[in-house]
Amino acid sequence: MKYLFIILLFYAVEAQAQTFEGTIGKHKIFLELNLDDENNRATAFYFYKTQLKNIHLKGAYKGSVLSLFENYSDKNEHFTLSIKKDTLLGTWENKGNKLDVILLESTKSIDKYRWQKLEFARDSVSNYGNKELVWFTEKYSKKNLFRLGNGFTLSQREFINQRLDSIHARNAVIGLECEWADIHIEVKLVSEQYLSFNEYSSIYCGGAHPNYNLTGYNFDLEKEIQLIKLTDLYPNLDHYQVLKEKYKEDKSLQSECEYFKNNKELWKYYTWVLTKKGITITPSYPHAMTPCEIGFSLEFEELKKK
Repeated sequence: MKYLFIILLFYAVEAQAQTFEGTIGKHKIFLELNLDDENNRATAFYFYKTQLKNIHLKGAYKGSVLSLFENYSDKNEHFTLSIKKDTLLGTWENKGNKLDVILLESTKSIDKYRWQKLEFARDSVSNYGNKELVWFTEKYSKKNLFRLGNGFTLSQREFINQRLDSIHARNAVIGLECEWADIHIEVKLVSEQYLSFNEYSSIYCGGAHPNYNLTGYNFDLEKEIQLIKLTDLYPNLDHYQVLKEKYKEDKSLQSECEYFKNNKELWKYYTWVLTKKGITITPSYPHAMTPCEIGFSLEFEELKKK
C-alpha cells in the first residue's frame, strides 16, 4: 500500500521521541515530543485520553523554554512549556482560554495504549441472500468495517473475522494518528465460495500531498484462505497479455497512461478483486498519475479460455 511506507518512515523518525503523560487543566493527555538539537526546532503530537485522536504540533525551543503551535489547523492552540529533566510544565492557550500543563516523562507505549482503548460497536446488517455481513464502527476514529454473521460456518467466521479485526483496527489507528483519513469499503462479491471487497483510502499523514490507495481483498470461503495474487486463483494467467488483447484498441483509454504500450512492467504491481461477473484488475501508478488507476474487467468466461 502506498501509505504504508510513509507510516513506517514516520515511526522511524519518531523512534527517539520522548513520551509524556499528564494533564491540560483537568484533561488527561499523552504527548510525544521530538527535539531537533541542531536547529532548535520541535515537533510533537498529543491526544486526550477520552478521544485518542492525534493533534500535531510544531515549534521551537531556546534553552529550557519550549513553544509549540498546532500544525495543520487554525485553532491556534499554543503550548508554552519549561523543560526540567523529566518534566514539562507550563500553559496551554486557545482562543482566550488558558490552562496549566503538567506532564511527566513516561515509559508507557502510546501505541499499545491506543490499541487497547479501541472500541467496536455493532452498527447495521447487510444481507446477501442467506448470508449476513454485520457492520461495526470504531468509537474514536468512526472507521467502519463488517464481520461475517449468519449464513457462514463457524470455521469461516473464525478465520475471516480475525483478519477483518486486524484490518479494522489498523484503519482505526491510521485515522487517529494521521491528520485525516477517508477510508471507504465497497463489497464486490459475497457467494458460497468467495468474499471480495475493495478498500478506497485518501490519507494525509504529513508531507507534500495525501496518499490515495485502492486495495482489493479476496477470500476463498471453501478453502479458508486469503487470495493474494491472481495466480493464487489462476496459476497460468498472464493478466497483462489477456488485458492487452482485450483493451489495446480501446479508444476511450487515456493515451498518456500508456496502459498497453509494451509496458508490461507497469502491470507488475496491481490490485484485483472478484466480482459477480469475473475479476477487476487495477494497475498501480505513481502519485502524479493516480487518475490512470482505473479498473479493467475480465469475465469468468474469458478467463476459462486462458
